[in-house]
Amino acid sequence: MLRRGEGIVQKKEIKAALFDLDGVLVDSIKAWYHIFNDTLIHFGHRTLSREEFSKGFGSPIEEDIKKYYEGRTVQEVEDEYNKNFKKRKSLVKIFPDSMLVLEELERRKVKIALISNSSRFIVMKILRHFKIGKYFEAIVTMDDVNRRKPAPDMPLKACDILGVKPEEAVLIGDTINDITSGKKAGCTTIGYAIEGDLKINKLTELLDIIVAENLTSTQK
Repeated sequence: MLRRGEGIVQKKEIKAALFDLDGVLVDSIKAWYHIFNDTLIHFGHRTLSREEFSKGFGSPIEEDIKKYYEGRTVQEVEDEYNKNFKKRKSLVKIFPDSMLVLEELERRKVKIALISNSSRFIVMKILRHFKIGKYFEAIVTMDDVNRRKPAPDMPLKACDILGVKPEEAVLIGDTINDITSGKKAGCTTIGYAIEGDLKINKLTELLDIIVAENLTSTQK
């Protein structure tokens, strides 16, 4: 169920929804586990256990390089991720409620954006495969900003493209990097199975939040 933190409750018009991709709209952790280990092998490093990998899933590429690929450039690692994604793309699955939620938000005239720390190559491959690219008026990837999540650059850029103020947008994410990015940008954050300004445990609960383009949110 939807959970709110403590604070003063007020009505707030919501004009846009900014979605993370991996872990929110698609189940890609198995694919990325193999992509990551493929890349580690390529650069001559030991592979990670699933537990080790899960702890850093969703981090910006710079954090990956700092921890695992010291001395490599962003371009080198990104190129290897893209190459290995081609081998592992069949492991990516769309979550059952993703299409329903996107269709309903579109019907309600809520603007929709995608913000992902993955490369544009990988993001577009996934969107085309599942035929959901049409729902997004803005798509912001790691290639489109100087700083990735948890920096606020992605949601700020998405809001600019959509023509909305950050405070008029909700950001839906499943990692602390998503929530931190949204808070820094000034968006209302909705944690998918994690804590945010609001928390949901099923994607369809987002539709309970955005009713007649109004959100009951908490001001801390």
